[in-house]
Amino acid sequence: MREQIEEFNAVENLARKFIEAVKNGNSEIVKPYFYEKASFFGQLNETEYQSGSIQGFYETIDQMGACGDDYTARVDVITLEKTIAVVRVIEDNWHGYKFTDLLIMNKINGEWKIVSKVYDTCLLYTSPSPRD
Repeated sequence: MREQIEEFNAVENLARKFIEAVKNGNSEIVKPYFYEKASFFGQLNETEYQSGSIQGFYETIDQMGACGDDYTARVDVITLEKTIAVVRVIEDNWHGYKFTDLLIMNKINGEWKIVSKVYDTCLLYTSPSPRD
């Protein structure tokens, strides 16, 4: 049996808080939605791997600051099963990068929390198209 639509909305809204924090360069917006021992792992520029405590993610978005008006993002709820969810966040123009984040969530004591952030990224090239 499929979970109630309210559960899908809850994890989507949590991912939108993630986007809001990234867009505004303010980790305080999303900290309440991460499990205190959450981790992250990802590939930057197809060669450099980063991993560790979610504190590293907080520090990065705070240091980078707010994005420009050309930042865009979307949310896809990939799966939701009772107490687990996987949500994909696709972002363009985060300080010159494209990101794909997978937010792994667990429902802990009746509340959804992000327990892991896994990502892939590449530089967003803005060179003129051949038609220009």
